[in-house]
Amino acid sequence: MKRFEGAKLLFFTPVKDKAFAYDKQGTDPLAATCRGKLQVQRAKLNQEINYQTMMRNGAEKLYRATTNKKLKETIALELSFVNSSLQLLKEQLADLNSSVQLYQNNSSISTMPMVPLGLKETKEIDFKEPFKDFILEHYSEDDSKFDSAIQQLNQIRQVGCFKHLDIGLM
Repeated sequence: MKRFEGAKLLFFTPVKDKAFAYDKQGTDPLAATCRGKLQVQRAKLNQEINYQTMMRNGAEKLYRATTNKKLKETIALELSFVNSSLQLLKEQLADLNSSVQLYQNNSSISTMPMVPLGLKETKEIDFKEPFKDFILEHYSEDDSKFDSAIQQLNQIRQVGCFKHLDIGLM
């Protein structure tokens, strides 16, 4: 028999009052991100709202079905509690749904959407200077050592861009 508690699994052994915990860290991908935590909270609130709605429906049916005045007063009191609880839960859910801060980009730098392009749709670029600057700044190496590798990269890119199909008709 298994019983779930958060991210831990408790396994009950056949021996009486003996249980061992198996910690499964990282199994819930929703628990890892802020958006996931928000979604878990939403799910719990929705579940509680559904439960309270069923309670209210049952109490309303009982209120209509009973003829005892004292019981009707008690049910009316319970209905008011359930309605206020339901209203509170709906407000909490509305607050969670209105929190769009998590879905906003925090960087102040404007970003452009990345559009996938085929190599033939791109312009010819000489990577020699940017790569040499990068090698010099980050690795403090002599950039002339890597001229042949950069040239080979440019050649491979050009072959990929302007590949001619040789179908061998001769």
